[in-house]
Amino acid sequence: MKDGHKDKRMINKLSRGLSGFSLHHVNHVNHVIMSEMRVSAIAFISLLLWNVNNTHAQDLEPAYATLCGASPEVVVAALACGDAGTRELALAQIARENRAPELTRAAADAVSTRLPPGVKEQLIAVLSERGDPSVAPVVRKALSDADPAVRAAAAEACGLLKDVRATDALFKMLEGGQREAAREALRRIPDPAIDARLVKLLRKGEGAPRVTALELLAARRYAGLFPLLLDKRLFGAGDAALDKAAAGAIRTYAPAGSFEEILAFALALPAPSADLLAGTLAVTLGEAADQPACERRIEAALATCDASAVPLLTGLMAASQGPDALRVLSGRLGSADSEVRKDAVRNLGKWTGEAALVPLVLAAKRERDAGAQTLAWRAVVDIVNRPDKIVDLYQPVDAIQQAVWYAPRREEQVAALYALPRYHPKSAAVEWLLGKVEAEKPELAAEVRRVKDTLEPPLAEAPAK
Repeated sequence: MKDGHKDKRMINKLSRGLSGFSLHHVNHVNHVIMSEMRVSAIAFISLLLWNVNNTHAQDLEPAYATLCGASPEVVVAALACGDAGTRELALAQIARENRAPELTRAAADAVSTRLPPGVKEQLIAVLSERGDPSVAPVVRKALSDADPAVRAAAAEACGLLKDVRATDALFKMLEGGQREAAREALRRIPDPAIDARLVKLLRKGEGAPRVTALELLAARRYAGLFPLLLDKRLFGAGDAALDKAAAGAIRTYAPAGSFEEILAFALALPAPSADLLAGTLAVTLGEAADQPACERRIEAALATCDASAVPLLTGLMAASQGPDALRVLSGRLGSADSEVRKDAVRNLGKWTGEAALVPLVLAAKRERDAGAQTLAWRAVVDIVNRPDKIVDLYQPVDAIQQAVWYAPRREEQVAALYALPRYHPKSAAVEWLLGKVEAEKPELAAEVRRVKDTLEPPLAEAPAK
């Protein structure tokens, strides 16, 4: 009876405090109290606040003040009202503003009641913010709720609460529409048993679940992941998503000094799968403590590998750009196989310095295959158009001269000429070469004049030779 009077006083306080109520609503409050109707405080306040939703805009400050001092039952009752602002105030009380254990219990009990659409998942979310493990059983039960939004909210809350006992249900959810929420929850729960289940699924599962297992192990920073990834069963099984996920994880978790191990693994894969590891191999090669030894390992593999693996290996030589790589690729320019020569030209054309210019110019001048010759001159033009890492300015200017005089097609001749401004005014040979071309190659005189017009500073103002 005493508690009933207290609830009535709280109701009167709420009815007086909410500005914007009509006189009809206040009278309705007093009528309910004075007639001693057997209406609980929870049900009554829910009805009262629902009525408020049908009035004009109201000031929520009095409602906030009232809820701050309210009993847990009153705060929870506000969740069922029709006014979104009041519900938000009640949720804020539960989330962070009222840490009383009594409110935790009352809010947890409310999860299993009928609440307005969208409120139950909000309540589950704010309960997880409280970080009280005592709510875990209620949240775990909500994983089987009929509403998918509630199930997703429960999964997320289980992750935040690090509820190990929710693991079985979360694994089942990986196969349904709430898989993303379940995956995120499993990522957060620090249980070695989860890692063991994921490893088993990765090794023996099929299709999408294997991809999920791999991604989860990576997201959980599983310490033993890298050795698991070097498994040929993860590649070439006709599952492109699994191939890409495994290759991406290898790139992320490859330890220092793992180039040769990854290279040996890649060479044991079908070419399309091995190509997915090209980026990882290039990075680990660049970070290798003994890069020349890695280049020699690539050279040895080139001598014995299947033809389908050659593009991967020569591409790694181009990525390395070390002295041994330059030697090996330059040597392949002399092959009797035009496809081998073209592959070497393409990779030498990726050089960022002047070192590859001499072998490319020599190859272009002696090449008898028209396609390979054009490819070589284009590679020369590509390199001279990348002056940032060129140290010896004589070599690119000389290569430009060679292209203008010996390239059989006007297209490469003109392209080489238009690279000259990149070396002006640092190289005095630019002015000399332009004059020579204008005098000896009348068919290019007009192009020379256009190049001169683009020089900064103009030739007349350039420093004397």
